[in-house]
Amino acid sequence: MRLPKRVFIVLSSVTLLSSCATLSVEECVVGNWQAIGYNDGVAGYRANRLAAHSKACAKANVAVDFKSWERGRQLGLKQYCTVSNAYNIGRRGLELNSVCQASMTRTLQQANQQGREYYRLNKQLSEDKELLDKYEADYIKLRAGQMLDFKDEKEARRYLLSLPAEFRRLERQISNAERRLNRLNYAHRY
Repeated sequence: MRLPKRVFIVLSSVTLLSSCATLSVEECVVGNWQAIGYNDGVAGYRANRLAAHSKACAKANVAVDFKSWERGRQLGLKQYCTVSNAYNIGRRGLELNSVCQASMTRTLQQANQQGREYYRLNKQLSEDKELLDKYEADYIKLRAGQMLDFKDEKEARRYLLSLPAEFRRLERQISNAERRLNRLNYAHRY
């Protein structure tokens, strides 16, 4: 059965709008607002998240329960606002949302910064290892007499002679990064 173009556009729009909503119609109707708030708190959402829920649930003619939601959110924030969580968020390359108590902010920001440093070092480590592998493959090919993409033999020889120093430089960087990563991991064992 083929739908008329107008019906197809309306159905597509409804599907698109519902995919952008913070809650499904079913979640709005069930309305376990404390659980919804808890999940939002664990995820580090700010209080303005409730406005998005309200908008999503208005389509189902369901009113949000602010008190239950905020009670749940505060419980969830206790999970979000921990040193270990701040560090783990940073390890994913993300910044901690500013939803925690002011008295904890400095400690949590430091843990998050250390996690982001871990992320940065780990990314650099992967790039350095990949480059070292490339240099090693180039070295083997050049030693076997393959020119790769050089204009002449002189240029290929210059590159070949530069590779051992690049190996040493990258191996030092890799070793330093691994030591720093281990120190960060040791400092954040729980």
